[in-house]
Amino acid sequence: MSFSTPVNRRMKPKKSLGQNFLIDLNVAHRIVDAISPLTTDTVVEIGPGKGILTKILAGRVEYLICIEMDDFLSQNLKSKLNATAKFKIINADALKIDISDVIPLSTQYKLIGNLPYNVASPIIRHYLTMDNKPSFITVMLQKEVADLIAAKPGKMGYLSVEFQLRSTVEKLFTVHPSVFKPAPKVKSTVITMKPHEKSKIIAGSESEFLTLVRAGFSAPRKQIHNCLQHSLELSKDLIWDILKLAGIDLKNRPQTLSLEDWIRLYTVFLERGVNL
Repeated sequence: MSFSTPVNRRMKPKKSLGQNFLIDLNVAHRIVDAISPLTTDTVVEIGPGKGILTKILAGRVEYLICIEMDDFLSQNLKSKLNATAKFKIINADALKIDISDVIPLSTQYKLIGNLPYNVASPIIRHYLTMDNKPSFITVMLQKEVADLIAAKPGKMGYLSVEFQLRSTVEKLFTVHPSVFKPAPKVKSTVITMKPHEKSKIIAGSESEFLTLVRAGFSAPRKQIHNCLQHSLELSKDLIWDILKLAGIDLKNRPQTLSLEDWIRLYTVFLERGVNL
């Protein structure tokens, strides 16, 4: 798959779409290498922009699907890539795509992208909760968000619990704003996520479990019993009893709880018949 002559037109980043174009080829290769691309792979790239990752991926995988919301960037990529059955550009919002309409449920695929800061978490959530979720994810996003998603007990947040419930998360490397044009005001971090094949929630539902977690993080600086009592509007005695049964110290703050703590706590809520 080769690239033809680019369209001779200046592509200015759109602030409304959170566009910061990656311009460092070494960083681009490191991102692509992180998904261990195989010649038999199907890969979905979110927000290819000017195509720095696309150019590398196009010659290394079996089938490449790019989802680009910007009309001009989408057309520009089409003009640079020779049309083949193994390459497809979808001019659409990645948050509104049902990937099952593009890739059969029986086909595994990997997800990659330099995600706009303002919609990074919703995009990750969208693809992690699909019936046809990716087998592997490599994305670059704002460092602070990456730190939170990959956080360990002591620094956990709602996103930490939500995304670690659904995948194994690993931070790879952090890059300076200078690798982008225009340069953002913050650093970026590349993370990988390996979605779990089966839910960790055996009884109940993930949505109800996350309702509990959201209540627990309603006031992160407060102790966990206060957060749950006020957010769920339950009695102090009931909350204290449930926390004790779950083996969680009443004085703990929500950020100190592990994913396993939250699952155990949710199980006790179910056993006590408490509706969330």
